[in-house]
Amino acid sequence: MSSPIKTFVADSNFLIAEGLRNVLSSCDDIEVLGTASEGEQMAKEVLELRPDVLLIDYSSEKLSFTDLTEVMRKLPNMRVIGIVHDCDVNQVKRLIKLGISGHLMNDCDRDEIVDSVKSCARGDKFFCGKVLDKLNWSDGNETDHGCEPVNISERELEILQLIAEGLTTKQIAEKLHLSFHTVMTHRKNMMAKLGLNNTAGLIVYAVKENLISPNKFLFSTSS
Repeated sequence: MSSPIKTFVADSNFLIAEGLRNVLSSCDDIEVLGTASEGEQMAKEVLELRPDVLLIDYSSEKLSFTDLTEVMRKLPNMRVIGIVHDCDVNQVKRLIKLGISGHLMNDCDRDEIVDSVKSCARGDKFFCGKVLDKLNWSDGNETDHGCEPVNISERELEILQLIAEGLTTKQIAEKLHLSFHTVMTHRKNMMAKLGLNNTAGLIVYAVKENLISPNKFLFSTSS
């Protein structure tokens, strides 16, 4: 059995920090090393414990954007997921350039939070659909991967196959026991990775790369 994903939670709001701790601790393959409510404490403990993934509200009262960027500079291999109430687009873009692995809003559901940690720990990127909407990644400015290979996760592939079969987002959510918003987030993450802006483009990509059978090729743009 592989080692659990070691995580650390930083948020000055006690209830949110404890909520994240409880959500992550409920997963057998995720371990919460600790929590911090202010920047100095967070930096000290993160540098000492060296988690695989740090979840942080860098906009909260006693934590700052500077606290986060300093820790990222010292631990470049650590995966970082921002999780805030309302994201500042310019700050998110700066974090992307610095190598942040994911970004959520603090009203995301349990499935999205867990998926984000597991995806980022594997080396994938995971951005909440609401964050992607704000960044407007569909303009292509943030999706120019050059020669970098595109990695579609197992969960994304599962959703892509169901999209190709003509299922709506609501039907996919029911079939996979996920929330509507979680399915939308995965769908938008795939579009962001591939530089696409519609469902038909996703299906064409999947067929070209032999990710799905052409026999299930349906141009359905239902949501």
